[in-house]
Amino acid sequence: MNRQPFEPTAAFRHTLRDESADIWQAIFALPFLQELSTSRLPLDRFAFFIAQDLLYLDEFARVLAMGAARSTEPRTQEMFLRHAQNVSFVEQALHSTIAPQIGLDPDVVRQQEPAPVTTAYTDHLLRVAHSGHLAELVAAILPCYEVYRRVGEHLASAPPQHPLYATWVASYASPEFGRAVEEQLELADRLATHADVATCERMATYYRRSIRYEWMFWQQAYDRLAWPVGRTARDKEP
Repeated sequence: MNRQPFEPTAAFRHTLRDESADIWQAIFALPFLQELSTSRLPLDRFAFFIAQDLLYLDEFARVLAMGAARSTEPRTQEMFLRHAQNVSFVEQALHSTIAPQIGLDPDVVRQQEPAPVTTAYTDHLLRVAHSGHLAELVAAILPCYEVYRRVGEHLASAPPQHPLYATWVASYASPEFGRAVEEQLELADRLATHADVATCERMATYYRRSIRYEWMFWQQAYDRLAWPVGRTARDKEP
């Protein structure tokens, strides 16, 4: 079925979200999240997720810094730099409280090669950040913001009994994180308003590709998916 081209609009976030409604449904149905919500998720799968999240966030902070470099407005530059700094704070807080309790040493994790989906996802974001318009970069990073906020809020309505899982959920259900998400959503709407149709099409493409990677990232942790061939000591699983 053919669809109409994406048009510039002041509420482009809704266009992006509606276009990917099927993936949103699939994310909330993931066994990783279903089991985490009831505290039945095995700790080895959660540890795999936290390790990959640490590697992902290192690259995500670089993408945010590149967003600041591409911005022409001081307020947008400040926002990107603040968000990049906040990623470091999130890493420090989560991984200083959670990582030691699941046997992870962040310094050791950073010496390992990222798992396949982590590599593909961060390569995608870095490629868009290097070659795309600022609006395309924002669209590509939006799923990371949106998925974690919506998952955090959903799980916080009936928090897991497991204290580690409850701590993780609370960090993404916080008002502070919600405000950061809204800043990116508002920027996406504003940039889309001034973009041409071709740019809006690319924004939609990159958003959908990123939200697919979000689904894959969770599933990768559930399956503890490692590189199937050519593994070395650097690929040791957590």
